[in-house]
Parts: sequence; C-alpha cells; structure tokens
Amino acid sequence: MNGAALLTDNLEKVHAMPNGQRAHTCDVLVIGSGAGGLSTAIVAKKGGLDVLVIEKEEFFGGTTAFSGGVLWIPGNPHAREAGIVDTREAAVTYLRNETGNYFSEKAIDAFLDEGPRMLEYFERETEAKFVLSGYPDYHPDVAGGAAIGRSVTAAPFDARQLGIEIRRLRPPLSTITFIGMMFNSSNEDLKHFFRVTRSLKSAVYVAQRLVSHFKDLVLYRRGVQITSGNALAARLAKPPSISKFHF
Repeated sequence: MNGAALLTDNLEKVHAMPNGQRAHTCDVLVIGSGAGGLSTAIVAKKGGLDVLVIEKEEFFGGTTAFSGGVLWIPGNPHAREAGIVDTREAAVTYLRNETGNYFSEKAIDAFLDEGPRMLEYFERETEAKFVLSGYPDYHPDVAGGAAIGRSVTAAPFDARQLGIEIRRLRPPLSTITFIGMMFNSSNEDLKHFFRVTRSLKSAVYVAQRLVSHFKDLVLYRRGVQITSGNALAARLAKPPSISKFHF
C-alpha cells in the first residue's frame, strides 16, 4: 500500500470513530511542529496540497524552539556573499573524515547539492531568514575543516509578527535567557551587559533593553525579541507559510 492509500485508509477509519471524536481530512498530515515538520508542511502546502500540522504539546516549535537554530550548510549563499573561500572538495574531504565507514558518496553529493538550494528556497518563499554564524566546524583542524562559513543561524525575529499565535510559540529554555530575554547570536548584547558598570554607552543600552523587555513581559507575558531556534520556529510558522495548526 502506498503512502497516499495508507493515509486515505486511516482517514476513513477516523471518520468511522464513535460520536464525540473529531475528524479531520487533509492531503498531508504532519506530526510534530519542529523545523522538520514545519518545513515539510510548507513545501507540501506550496505544492498545492491541503496540509494539517498536529502537535501533542500546548506549544508549537518542538525541540527546535529550544535549540541554537544553527544549520551546517557548506557552500551556502551567505558565505559566498561574505567572500569566504571554500570548495566542495574540501567539504567532501571533511565529511569523509568525520563519517568514516558511514560515508555515502551519493548521500553527501545530494546534501551538498541541495543544502544551499534549500536555504535559497526558504528565504525566497517564506519568512525564514538566515545570517552567517561565527561557529567553526566541530573539528576545523582536520583535513577539509573550516573555521567559518559553513554554519548559518536564524536571523533575529520580532515574535509579535505572529499575532495571536505568539501565545502558542514554545518559550526558549530559561538557561539561555536572562529573565526571559534572549540575546543576539553575535553576543553583542552580552558584551554590553558585561560592560554595564564600566561603560556609559553599555549602561544606556542595557537600560533600554530592560525597559523594553519588561514592557513586553507585561503585554505578552514573554520576551518578543527572539533569536536562535526560537526565531527559526517562529519564522517558519509565521502566516501565510502555515495557516492551519491543530493541537
């Protein structure tokens, strides 16, 4: 039985359930609302299919909303725009060293071909935007490794753009926030906080950030200037990319 037939069969069973149970019909059912689920839903929806995303938690975002939101994509367009020199051969060498006996030339070729195209697609078709990360490869000193250029992270995002859905965006981990405030991936925010008693400029900056953040807590019960994986989940979920959730 193919996937479409299996889905149709399952939906027919849902409709046959006892009264009181809710029944939903769709072309594609996506289970889970992390980056993988939302990306799948977006592509299917833009392909003309009726998509339903379901999530067992009260929030959407999955573990993506807790993560750093970093994507490792050799040959990405942001690195090229920044003038960072890298080669496909170097990336293949690095992956061969890192994967050892699990190296698959076919899989690696597909990843290196489609990774940059994937970034371009989501930046063109959705609210997902990325910025070049300062992170190196995990092992930049091995053959083919790179100190910078292969990692991108979600650009900062104002969660108020989600409208009423801001209430359903999973909050970030408290361990990576300060009273619910997230910091930019460039760490420029943190530098000001560390210099707050030694620099008038930093003191003013921190005061403005705190006032703005406390205002957001009063109005929205959470910080709204978000970064990392929280920003990635929010950007992927921002309408019209996804218009139908069920929890």
